[in-house]
Amino acid sequence: MITIEMLPAAHGDALWVEWPGSGTDVHRMLIDGGPSTVYRAVFDKVKALPKGSRHLDVLVVTHVDADHIEGVVRLLLDRPELGLTIDDVWFNGWPQISEETDRLGPAQGEMVQAMIDRQQLSWNAAFGLAQPGEPPHALCLPATGDLPTADLPGGARATLLSPGRPELDKLLGEWGTTVRGLGMTPGKADDALAMLATRKNLRGLAHDLLGGERPDTSIPNGSSIAFLLEHDGHRLLLTGDGHGDVLGRGLDRLMARLGGTTVTVDALKVPHHGSAANNTVGLLSRLDTRRFLVSTNGAVFKHPDRTAVDRMITAGSRGAGAAEIVFNYRSPTTEPWADAALQQERRYTAVYPEPSTAGTTVEV
Repeated sequence: MITIEMLPAAHGDALWVEWPGSGTDVHRMLIDGGPSTVYRAVFDKVKALPKGSRHLDVLVVTHVDADHIEGVVRLLLDRPELGLTIDDVWFNGWPQISEETDRLGPAQGEMVQAMIDRQQLSWNAAFGLAQPGEPPHALCLPATGDLPTADLPGGARATLLSPGRPELDKLLGEWGTTVRGLGMTPGKADDALAMLATRKNLRGLAHDLLGGERPDTSIPNGSSIAFLLEHDGHRLLLTGDGHGDVLGRGLDRLMARLGGTTVTVDALKVPHHGSAANNTVGLLSRLDTRRFLVSTNGAVFKHPDRTAVDRMITAGSRGAGAAEIVFNYRSPTTEPWADAALQQERRYTAVYPEPSTAGTTVEV
C-alpha cells in the first residue's frame, strides 16, 4: 500500500508519500515543497514526527519552478534544527544539466545544490547512474535501452519516465539566461548562500502562463522529474509539472518493457495542477487509472482547467468504471465538480478535504 498526502501547497505541489517496510517501519518520500508562502505545512508535517524518527528515504525536487522548489529551500535551511535525515535527494541542478563551466543556473536551484553540497547529502544516487567516485549524474532517460529504476527500502521501486536529454538541454539555456544578470557564479555555494541570506520571501524564477488547449512550452516544467512508484503490487505515478508529450514518451518506453497498450496505475498525481496544457488526451490515453489527484487551491493560475478535469473524467470512466477526482482544497476553482447531479450524470466521484481541513490523504 502507498499513501500520498497532498499537503496544502496553494498553487504548488508538496506531496508526502509513505509505504510500509518490515514490522512497524514506515518509509517516506517528500516530492517538492510548494511555494514559500505555505512552507509551514511542510515544516509542521516533519515536526510532527517523533524526534529521532524524522527521516526521508527520498527528497524529490521535480524542477525549479517556484511553486515546487521554494519550500525545499526552506526545509533544507531548517533540516539541521529539525533533526531531519535524508537518504537521497533527487534533483537535476546545474552540475547535472551542463558539463560546461561557463553556464549559469537559476537562483533557487543554486541554493538547493549549495545546501546539498554543504550538508553532504546523497544526491541522485538511488538510480545508480554514476560510478563510485563520480559526481552525481542527471536523472535522465538514456536515448535507448532500459528505463532507469531505483530499488527503495521496504520493497518499493521507482521507474524514471522523464526528463530526456533534449528537455535538460532546453533547460540549460533558460537556466543561464535567468541568472546571468544576478551576478552569481554557477556551482559556487558561497554566492548562492549569500543571496539566500538576503531573501526572506523567495521569488519565482519561471512562471507558466499557458493554459487552455495549448501544449505547455515552459522549459522548467518540461524538465520535471517524473516517475512510477511501485510497492507490493501498487502503483503511483508522480509527474511534477511534466509535459504531456514528454511523459507520453516515457510511458511508451515503459509499455514496451511491460507489454500492453496502457500502463495501469492505482493513482495519477496529475501534472501541473490540472492544466489542460499538460493533461493531454495523448497522455491520459496511455494510462489505465480511475483515480486522479489534483494539488492546487486555484490561486494565481486558476487551476485545474475545466477541460483537463473533463478529460480525467472521460479517461477514468472507460467501460463500467467511474473516475475519482481527489482535490487537496475545496476552493472556487475545485468546487464546480462537487455537484451531485453532475457526478451522477458523468459517472465520477469528487473527493475534498473535510470542512475546516487542509490537505488530503489517499491510500493507493
